This record gives sequence, structure tokens and C-alpha cells, in this order.
Amino acid sequence: PQSLKWKDSKTLPQDILDQAANYQAPNGGMVYYIPQDQYVSPYLSAYTAIAFNWLRDLGHTPPQAVEDKLHDYLLTLLRQDVYPDFYTRGMASSVRAVALAALAPHGKIDQSDLDRYQPHVERMDLFGRAHYLMAATEIAGADSGYAADARKQIMAQSVQSGGKIGFNEELDDSYTRIL
Repeated sequence: PQSLKWKDSKTLPQDILDQAANYQAPNGGMVYYIPQDQYVSPYLSAYTAIAFNWLRDLGHTPPQAVEDKLHDYLLTLLRQDVYPDFYTRGMASSVRAVALAALAPHGKIDQSDLDRYQPHVERMDLFGRAHYLMAATEIAGADSGYAADARKQIMAQSVQSGGKIGFNEELDDSYTRIL
């Protein structure tokens, strides 16, 4: 309602962005509480990079040093197996897809990255497949077959009826640890 007033709502996004360094470990990954490498969450790191992209698109400025370190961390995440023990292969594949989608608008990944992860799309959950699709559509000159395949796999898990579409998937409880 018109009577609702949110004090400082105009400055809140930038204020939060300015605090991002407080949640970044030395290796560039993001943490929930204690900024040390052993507490880095690969999922939080990839999703933070996505959120930085959204906020930039809305006119806010993520701290450049934080974002640069975060991108370096995500590039390492894509090239090395640095996941916590509780990550399943599907979880790792999905988080890598989120990292691909976060890095694609910055030109930090290319066709070779899509090539490397394309065989893993079938292991991803719907969220991961959607982010792989976003990355594949963002990269200029990328094999459009990858986007079509990801789209087909996403739609294969849908049910359409009466002008509605729903998506079905069953995930084990371990996926709750990547939100």
C-alpha cells in the first residue's frame, strides 16, 4: 500500500553489496558465516555471482575486487574437483552449470567449457539444466544443439494440461544442502 515506507530501500542493495567482502574466503569463494577456505560453499559462490549479475543489470555496482576473486574461484571450480564430500555427482554438475551461467555474460567461458559439461547435463537437476541452457544461449557462436538438448531434457520432465505446465523431479535429501 501507499502507506508502506521502507526506510533506506534505495540504498540497501548497494549497502549489502559493499559488505560482500565480509563473506568471501581468501580463495575467492563465498561463505555463510566464517570467511575461511574450509567453509566455502560452491553453490553459494556460484549463486552470488548470478546475483551480482542481476544487481549490476539493475544499476548497482558489485565490488570489483570481490567479483574478480569470485570469478577466479568459479573458474577453478569448473576445472578442478573441489567439492565437499557430501556433494553427489548430480549436485556438482548442477553447481557447475550455475557457475557457467554466472560467468558467461562476462565472456569468461567459451564453447570448450560447454563441450566439457555437456555430457553431465543428464545428471543435473532441473535448476542445473536451466542454468546450463542460460550459459549455452549466452555464448556467442556456441553450438545451439547444446541449448536444444538442454531444453528438450527440461521439457521431458514437464506435464502440460489445461493451459498449465508443471515440472516434476525427485531429488534426494542431500540437495537441501545446496538450497
